[in-house]
Amino acid sequence: MNQILVSRSIIGLLLVTLACSGSQNVSNQSGVESFDITQLGPPPSDAVGSVGNEYVLYSELKDNFVSGSVEKEYTAEDLQDFLPIYMDYRGKLLDARTAGYYENDQITEEYQLYSKQAAYAYWMDREIRPTKFQEFKDRFDFEVKSKHILIAVDQNASAEDTLEAYTRILEARDRLIAGASIEELDDEYSTKRNGRSMGGDLPWFSVGTTVAEFENALYSLDIGEISMPVRTQFGYHIIYLEDKRERVPSRQVYHIFVRRDSDPTKLERAYEDLSNGKEWAVAVSDYSEDTPSIQSEGYIGWINYGSRYDGAFIDSVMQSDPSLPFTEPIQTVYGTHIFKVDSVQTFQNEEARDEYIMGILEDSDSFQESNGFVVEYLLQKYVAKSYSENALKLQEYIQSLDTTSYADIEMSSSLASLPAFSMGTLQYSLTDFLDYLKSTQSNRNSTFYSADWFESFIEAKVDENLTSITLEEFPEFEDQTKSYQHGLVVYQINEDSVWSTATIDTTVLMDTYQNNLDTYRFDKRFYYYMISSSRDTSLDRAIEFVNEGNSPDSLISNGFRVGVTSDSTGAFQGEPFTLLQEMEAGSLSERFDYSGRKAHFYLVEVLPERTMTFDEAFNRLASEYQPIREEKWLNRIREEYNIQTFPDVVRAQFEIENSLE
Repeated sequence: MNQILVSRSIIGLLLVTLACSGSQNVSNQSGVESFDITQLGPPPSDAVGSVGNEYVLYSELKDNFVSGSVEKEYTAEDLQDFLPIYMDYRGKLLDARTAGYYENDQITEEYQLYSKQAAYAYWMDREIRPTKFQEFKDRFDFEVKSKHILIAVDQNASAEDTLEAYTRILEARDRLIAGASIEELDDEYSTKRNGRSMGGDLPWFSVGTTVAEFENALYSLDIGEISMPVRTQFGYHIIYLEDKRERVPSRQVYHIFVRRDSDPTKLERAYEDLSNGKEWAVAVSDYSEDTPSIQSEGYIGWINYGSRYDGAFIDSVMQSDPSLPFTEPIQTVYGTHIFKVDSVQTFQNEEARDEYIMGILEDSDSFQESNGFVVEYLLQKYVAKSYSENALKLQEYIQSLDTTSYADIEMSSSLASLPAFSMGTLQYSLTDFLDYLKSTQSNRNSTFYSADWFESFIEAKVDENLTSITLEEFPEFEDQTKSYQHGLVVYQINEDSVWSTATIDTTVLMDTYQNNLDTYRFDKRFYYYMISSSRDTSLDRAIEFVNEGNSPDSLISNGFRVGVTSDSTGAFQGEPFTLLQEMEAGSLSERFDYSGRKAHFYLVEVLPERTMTFDEAFNRLASEYQPIREEKWLNRIREEYNIQTFPDVVRAQFEIENSLE
């Protein structure tokens, strides 16, 4: 599924600019035909204004100011300055509701899309991240030693192959419980790859080392306990937890290394030189055969149980005495080493430790910041049940239909009523699953069926209900989504009422234009081409072509590898455009540098000063009229919805609030 959270940056910018996030009161406001402050009754002591038939309270004003401001500290004057801006904002929302913007199909569609994607982010930030982190942190303190039996099963394996593997792994588990040795069972049951078992003995490791399903099962076991079958991307496992201990801190390690086939006395000489005072960096340069690490004085990084090295090698490092300046030569599967443990990992404080652990979590298979990861979490949280055996019955029925189009498939009522998936109050039958297949596979026929479709159906149903699930679990989530909806509405009503030239009264602009013709004029302008290239030879050939009487317009169509732009607005100022002042029509300028390329101007003609036509002046007229247009609109809103502001109450409430602190 898509990465978490899509956003509309322009709406976010608008909300910040307005310094308003909206409020629950606004979202519940209904449109009415007339607004009279006398209908409200006496204002509460903390009312800072009124709009329509509602008072706006100090707490709402303050909350919206704080949510839209980068400054944490504010004064009474700040709030008083913000008051008319916020009341205009509330007036716009009420005007939009009265005009039906909240029922606009485009706004509704975008609001629903945002709500869904915001819900994914909300679950991730509010529950999944802290829950996963705490779980990960609790496991981080320990390392585990285990053995396992693995029967490989492809992720797209048929139901029959999957069932066969599951049956065999259960059989192996039963025999293990009955007393058979895990080594014997591993040899008999585990899948072999290149002649070696895919199961067997595992080294000591901690969290973030293996896939999430295996890790979760392993850390749920007590020492000596055997897991139920665990399905991972590799197949089915049964896991035996052999031992558990406190985590051994990571070590920052340097080494001098010689290969197994090298002179066996080489590191003995290196050790003797180091013991006699030879500098470590010099010894690395003189003796080490690990070419990549020689340039960094033999540095091989932080080593811990779970590092991607042979287990015996890790043991050699972790069992070395860190108080010694270097070890004696140590034989490993890679060759012979002299290790120098530069430091043992510690943390300045708990916050630094948490930050480090979070980094490991976010890099691990246990954590993915994606929509699919959220769906998997919710399926577990709400103890979802998928009736895969019923989905298999539907699959068998579909595949018995020869070449029937999915759009035309019908099934018996007994099959249609069978459950397919449930999660909390959500209940779906095979009818719902078939409807999903009809909508997503309408261009296929029954000869093709993918077992992945059932999982996709479950994901789609969780996705479809995610917003309502989130609102039920987190009622405060509505504030966030409603704020976004208000932003969409304000953006659109501003577009229609102020920004869009399509809705402007052109007669006003025409009057302005005709009464100020001297204002809307073109100065002397130059209609020119700029011909440019990063290669002198290409530019030379192009200029020769133009000098032969050909138009710069035809350079590209004739295969010249140059850039050609033209302009007649006179908008560019300064170098190199001052060259145009000295040129005559039909001439080429001297060569100049522009944006890292060589270039020439070709001047077509000098355009004289003249009055703009109305069409040419239109955008400028509209831009100049926009503030007037906005003020007229705001004045209409202020009058129509009887917007009142009470700045003295703002100051009084601010002083009361600060006197209590």
